Amino acid sequence: MMTPSERPIVVGGGVAGIIACLVLEEAGHAPLLLEAGDRLGGRLRTEHLPDGTPVDVGFQVLLTAYPELRRWVDFEKLEPIRFVPGAKILRNGQWKTLADPRRVPQWIFSTLSSGIGNPLDHLRTLSILKTALRGSDLSVQNGQLEGSTLSFLQSRGLSSRFISGFLSPFFSGIFLNRQLDPPPAQFLFTFRMFATGEVIRPKAGMQSLVDQLKNRLIATKVQLNSPVASVLDRTVVMKDGTNLKGAGTIITAPNVHSDLPKVRWNGCLNVVFECTDHPFGHPIIGLIPEAKTVTNLHFMEDVQGEEGRGKLNVTAVHASGNEWPENDWIQCVREDLRIAGIHAGRLLWARIIPMALPKLDAVQSALNDPRISESAYAAGDFTAAPSLDAAMRSGRVAAEAWLNDRAKA
Repeated sequence: MMTPSERPIVVGGGVAGIIACLVLEEAGHAPLLLEAGDRLGGRLRTEHLPDGTPVDVGFQVLLTAYPELRRWVDFEKLEPIRFVPGAKILRNGQWKTLADPRRVPQWIFSTLSSGIGNPLDHLRTLSILKTALRGSDLSVQNGQLEGSTLSFLQSRGLSSRFISGFLSPFFSGIFLNRQLDPPPAQFLFTFRMFATGEVIRPKAGMQSLVDQLKNRLIATKVQLNSPVASVLDRTVVMKDGTNLKGAGTIITAPNVHSDLPKVRWNGCLNVVFECTDHPFGHPIIGLIPEAKTVTNLHFMEDVQGEEGRGKLNVTAVHASGNEWPENDWIQCVREDLRIAGIHAGRLLWARIIPMALPKLDAVQSALNDPRISESAYAAGDFTAAPSLDAAMRSGRVAAEAWLNDRAKA
């Protein structure tokens, strides 16, 4: 039987930590998983409105083309709701549809006649897609193109009207960055994922994905409400002053090891209003290009049926370091919706998520070497790329590195 000092210790119970534990279990180990909060899942969290309607903290969808996600998740068991591969965009007071004509050919005419982008924009977008589809998934994410997503799109000849009218509002909701600052590799990888897979939401919310993963943990000892102060190789110092010793540590939480980089974050505000406006009629996001804070919205009835009737889910970028009170942010969202002609009624639910996605100057599929010191290994999306796919892969790669070092020893 494995003694406590022989256990590998995993710090952080988000998806990176859970995947690391699953890999360690597959190799016959029984890790200790330390989580500061009262539940596993990290930033994947589903809450419920007073009437029981599930709502994700920070509206999120799953891209089924994510290679690491396919490796670990049974999509059908999540009872997936499939989104239309495109968006409704408010233009001159009317909702126009822009969809992938390769995936939904019945909407080719509405896409071409939307007035969002000119024929050259559409042709150049197809050219960018060809670039995104070259090579393997990971080779795209590991690309070394310089500059930002915005500079890359401009260099490919896309009109400023098309960028500001569609690409900026669409990808700002994914990156939580309105300036399109992320590196081109992050954009190209995400574009590829949207183009080659489905966009889904679990029927019961993202918590069901967490539940599917954690229910596979058998030998792992999970310790909740256990915040870590620091890590020194094989010793984990808890915030209550106690020390835990193990056979190495996998760290998926930032700021607990001196050799981990300081993480900058993009934040968001997620709100649900009562709304009597007519829904779109199918699961699809809405974009308001002129909005100052709102990045995307969806009518919950389109996605969740009867339980979502009369509810509008809105996500807005929350500027990092801005200390406005929550009510001021919500008022800004209401104003964006009012200008767009959408009536936001009674506030049903709101959450500010200041640390929603790590802000990285460069991305990669995973660390080439996750070792940060003797017997300490780094994982988490802040080490590679701000995505669920990168988080999962980083947990696997870190666990495999520990296993390889253990075998050599």
